[in-house]
Amino acid sequence: MMGRETGVLGLALTSVILLQSILVVSADTVINAEGIEIFSPGSFEEEDDWSISATSGFSGNPALYTAGMVADGELSFTHDRPDNFEVETSWAQSSITDSNYSTGSPDSFYTWSRGPNITVGGFDFSAFHSRAIANVSLVLHFEIPDNLNSDSVRIILHGVGSDRLVTTYTRTLSGVFKMNNPLIVPVDNLADWNWNYIEGASVTFDYVSQGGGSDDSEVRVDAVGIRAKYYQPWYSFENSIAISTLLGDNSPIIDVSPYEGTTENLNIESCGLSPSDDTLGEWEFDIDVPPLQQLGRIHTYGSGNHTIWALAGDTGGEYYQIQSGDLLQNSESMHHIKIRIQDGCISGARVDINDPHLVVSGSVAGEVGGLSLTGSSIRFAIGDYLVESLPIELGSFTVEVPVGHALPSPTESANVGVATRFQWSSDGTNETTVVHVESMGISGGYLVEWDLDPSCIPFDNLEMEEDGGGIIIPLSSRCYDDITEPQGLTVNTWGSDESVILPSSSGSDLVLQPVSDAHGDSEIYVEVLDERGNRWSDSFTVSISEVPDEPTLEGLPLSVYIELGETLAIEIDVNDPDTEIPSIMTSKSWATIDSNGNLQLAPVAVGTHVVEITVSDGVNQISQQLEVIVTAKPDLVVETISITSSTTSGNTFRDGEVARISIFVRNQGMGEAVGVDIRCLVDGVFVGTVVIDLIESGGLGETSCDTALSGPGTQLIRIIADGTNSIQETNEENNEKSVEIDVSGRAADYSEGGGVDRGPAIIVGSVGLIAIALTALRLGPGKVKKPYDKRVK
Repeated sequence: MMGRETGVLGLALTSVILLQSILVVSADTVINAEGIEIFSPGSFEEEDDWSISATSGFSGNPALYTAGMVADGELSFTHDRPDNFEVETSWAQSSITDSNYSTGSPDSFYTWSRGPNITVGGFDFSAFHSRAIANVSLVLHFEIPDNLNSDSVRIILHGVGSDRLVTTYTRTLSGVFKMNNPLIVPVDNLADWNWNYIEGASVTFDYVSQGGGSDDSEVRVDAVGIRAKYYQPWYSFENSIAISTLLGDNSPIIDVSPYEGTTENLNIESCGLSPSDDTLGEWEFDIDVPPLQQLGRIHTYGSGNHTIWALAGDTGGEYYQIQSGDLLQNSESMHHIKIRIQDGCISGARVDINDPHLVVSGSVAGEVGGLSLTGSSIRFAIGDYLVESLPIELGSFTVEVPVGHALPSPTESANVGVATRFQWSSDGTNETTVVHVESMGISGGYLVEWDLDPSCIPFDNLEMEEDGGGIIIPLSSRCYDDITEPQGLTVNTWGSDESVILPSSSGSDLVLQPVSDAHGDSEIYVEVLDERGNRWSDSFTVSISEVPDEPTLEGLPLSVYIELGETLAIEIDVNDPDTEIPSIMTSKSWATIDSNGNLQLAPVAVGTHVVEITVSDGVNQISQQLEVIVTAKPDLVVETISITSSTTSGNTFRDGEVARISIFVRNQGMGEAVGVDIRCLVDGVFVGTVVIDLIESGGLGETSCDTALSGPGTQLIRIIADGTNSIQETNEENNEKSVEIDVSGRAADYSEGGGVDRGPAIIVGSVGLIAIALTALRLGPGKVKKPYDKRVK
């Protein structure tokens, strides 16, 4: 905290002090007092806390070179004054070449030449020798009417040490016309200029002819000047001010109005207290010290002659005289004050607390050489009072000045102003000055904290039902504390019988949670504490009435899948605290409860069924539903394979003969099989495939394959039902069957021509073509397989 050590500072004024009472009486205990900053905008954290303006001179127009701002945690005033230049042009007044038409200011008369030099000089700047030169330029009014093919024109500067070539014109494409729009040539780099150099300089136009022929053109010179730019001394001033509002609600003051205390020989006028006649009037009042604070200075307001007398404490003694604005002695004791008024009118009196001071720290950076030390200043004001004024000097500065007399009353406000005045009287050179106000505060503020017990609405007795759920009682809406927010109160609770109900707290809430399956009475004790341990307590009775518990059913899934014809057992857990064996019922005859309490499902129809299980203890009952999805799949088995010779129709076989394989497929499943693919393989070689369109549940499907036999030897005939594995079955492992046959060698039988009998070969070829066609059919796109239909049949 900024400011002087003025004793123990506090956190707040009591309400009595805020109403400007003289006497502070309270039965409550002061628990704490801390100092506070009463002027928070002085931290310069918020730009919007300040209104900043800048004006120029007496006109009140906006300032051109001064600006204020709040940024980066400080208030700053920047005065950035530019160079102040003036320009003077002096025309040549003499010519050593008698080029008189080229002297003086431009007048359309000129000297011309096609060979001889034109030289002019005699520049006069005698009135400006005290000025600092900024830069120098030549101003040349001349022309070359025709283009220069081989001739040239040189412009030469003399009298600045060695001669300096300014510029040369040669081989121009056209004439050079600078009579009305002169050529201005900066010559800063040609000399170390001073006023003597400028006045002693001369300029020569030299026309140089090449060869013996005619001249290309001529040079015409009207006027030659030297233009000097110099720093012009100047003076003026600009003001910048930053204003913020100071509220009086935390002002560390005790104001005494003319209506308080006792008076003798005084009248109450509109202006305040005034003597009733020529005799001395006296106004007497007492000032008590706020808790844990100190009295500061006494102030009187009004006009006229008066004296102030003070006496500390109630121990008696003599009054001592004191001046307005002086510190009271024995600042920790109450004071008796007497004001003796000789004439005039006294509007009121004030005693400040803790001797409040305006405390400022800052610095001045940049340059101040061009500022007037007596006319430039930094000023601080509160309300109508200018409390401090400092000259603008480079370096750090601090302000610590008493301001108790200037603070606003608790019900009022005042403007706090920081102003800078930049008054300059400079040589014309630029200059930047920055005033930094790094921190600004008013000390002496305080807040006294009184600690009171929390207060709450008393509790009524409660009645609850067994297993009826707990209760949350928010104490934030029932309790109040002068310091702690309702949500910050701490709740402690306990009960006389925690086997019936468990009291607890959650933040500022009281939680009452009945014990499961318990009933009876319990006394609940509640204690509410604020952040400093002050407490409020109460107790009430909670009565829990007995309520029969309903049974519970656990372990039942939401849905199950089961194959038609199968039985599914589901373990379920049925409990009832009040009944040893509750009754269990189901909504389907094929859903039963076995001796172990398990649910047995043996559905009799395909589809989706909802089974409702109801548990009852005679008073309460609960129900849960189970979705049972019943499916019926086929189960294909190759039941019989019969092989006969197409030649003999018997069961003996020779090499080269064609045999017919008769196949019988049984559907052992509960669902029908559609589009059953049958594949025939001989010794692992695929020889054909056929399709049985439909085999009903329990039905037998028949089909056949033809194949040519090869011998002599044994051949393995293997038949696969659902060879494409496109039908979902209850058992996918029983779809194959194999048989072996013996094939003897071919008989020696020839035709009359001694040729080979081609009949069997033709038959074999035909069977092969049929097998290839069937294979192509099977390798084509398969049938569309419909998904399982869950509708109940």
